[in-house]
Amino acid sequence: MRTSSMMFWLACGMASASSMASAQTLSEAVAIALSQYPSILAAQSRVQAADYDIVTARSGHFPQVSWQGTNSVYSNVPTTPFGPNDTWIQSPAVNINIWSGWRIQSGVERAQATFDTRRHEQRINRDEVAFLVIETYLNWARTGELVQIAKSNVAAHERLRRDIGRIAAADEGRRIDVEQAQVRLENARLALQDSQARNEIFALRLTRMLMGSLPAKPTGYETIKGTFPGSSEQALSAITDSHPVIAQQTSEIKAAKATVREARAGFSPTVNFSYQKQTTQGLGQGDYVAQLNLSVPLFDGGAAYGSTRSAQSRLEAAQQGMTEARIVLRENALSTWAEFVSARQRAQVGTRQVATARKLVVGYDQQFRVGRRSLLDLLTIQDNLFQYESQANNARFEELIARARLLAVLNRLATAYQTP
Repeated sequence: MRTSSMMFWLACGMASASSMASAQTLSEAVAIALSQYPSILAAQSRVQAADYDIVTARSGHFPQVSWQGTNSVYSNVPTTPFGPNDTWIQSPAVNINIWSGWRIQSGVERAQATFDTRRHEQRINRDEVAFLVIETYLNWARTGELVQIAKSNVAAHERLRRDIGRIAAADEGRRIDVEQAQVRLENARLALQDSQARNEIFALRLTRMLMGSLPAKPTGYETIKGTFPGSSEQALSAITDSHPVIAQQTSEIKAAKATVREARAGFSPTVNFSYQKQTTQGLGQGDYVAQLNLSVPLFDGGAAYGSTRSAQSRLEAAQQGMTEARIVLRENALSTWAEFVSARQRAQVGTRQVATARKLVVGYDQQFRVGRRSLLDLLTIQDNLFQYESQANNARFEELIARARLLAVLNRLATAYQTP
């Protein structure tokens, strides 16, 4: 029975590992990163830590109950620890805050604001990680297609090199054409090596983002999930006070205000109540004593004033941070929209250029073989075709990346990939 159970759990683990290793689509890659990437887990831990900080801050409102034990040895008895003539007093102790000048409540409010800040940071972080995965995945797919384009370009130049070699074998005057074709072939091979290196770099980066689980091949990247705005005006209208960047700054302002109130508490009297046994030597030693303690600050060397002014300056900085956050957020939305429109237009133009260049390559090749085109013309149009194909491929993927970036700016990206 135990062996069967172990085999069952081993099979489950292998199935889970196999599922992760075979994850190929873009959506699966984003899901893996959103569940496992270290910065995602770190953000969750920071939220939990901030939540427990609220518990710590609220504890000041509750009575503090403890136990005290005091063993007193006086000069007229032998110095034997815990001897029969020593005075050993045990006592429960209760301390209750009555008035702290808003120090405790300000700490609670600051902890609550910090917790909200961490939650908004977590939302921002999830969009950032989702975008990084999508961008890396798309660049991996883009450079993979560039490798195929470069291979086709190398094959075309190799064919031209062979053809001109056969021509030069019969006509010594065409040897210069062989050298020209060889130079273009070497340049095409260098472009292929560069594309392969870039593809490997993005593969390594994607492996890191997916915690070692690289897909077998890129799939499912033709569209980006999420509700995309129809215009720049719609993009700007999506930036409201509920946006995590704005909400985060709002929480930071609340935390700064709470810090100001906490600093001002240094000017306020404090009152607390305690109840415990008297442990010091005297007539009342061993008796229960209830004490009401009042503390009034008279002079602290400027500590309260300095703390208050420092907290006030931090509040002003947080308020200015809110203004900057709104400006930067609008700028990011507009600039990303412009990138999207530009990439979409370049992709459309590039598609037409590629179709035209392919026709020209076929026509120039036919004309070259009947002596109506020079080798230079044919090599040039082949290089142009490679350039147009590369540019069209890049523009197509840049459009997808810009779409993902704008959704991340609008805090819609991670949510779209979380929804089944």
